[in-house]
Amino acid sequence: MKRWVKYTLIGVVIAIVGFAALAGTGAYYFLRHLDTRKATEADTLKEFDAIRARYPGRQPLIELVNPQAGDIRVHRLVHPQGLHATTLHVLTFNEDGERLAADLPLWLMRFSSVNILSHLGIAPDKYRLTLQDVEQYGPGVVADYRRPGKGSVIIWVE
Repeated sequence: MKRWVKYTLIGVVIAIVGFAALAGTGAYYFLRHLDTRKATEADTLKEFDAIRARYPGRQPLIELVNPQAGDIRVHRLVHPQGLHATTLHVLTFNEDGERLAADLPLWLMRFSSVNILSHLGIAPDKYRLTLQDVEQYGPGVVADYRRPGKGSVIIWVE
């Protein structure tokens, strides 16, 4: 076997193993910080209200007007005091009474498809959202969406 073929194959194998290790580490971290349980809609909506009350007067970074029609608006805002976000939190509730909460470090978003496609310029302008946009937004509600009778989701950063 030629030397260059051998080194190319070794390089490809190392890249695949590295990607698998990175994906496995991310999945492990995500699953360790995931909390799912049964909850009542009233209790979960109280949690939603408490989160919104922490950040009064700030417009969400992502406005979900009509997701089914693709009417999603990204407001690239900078935090008034120049604070930067470090942790992403997600809280959801569905019609089956399941509550899901997850806390993730913001750096993990570097590997998300939204961030990568946005940096490459592949994502359409109206959906383009980079990690830098979220960090500069600072502590606040990133997205808040409710479909009555179907479920709710709120995403915020601290």
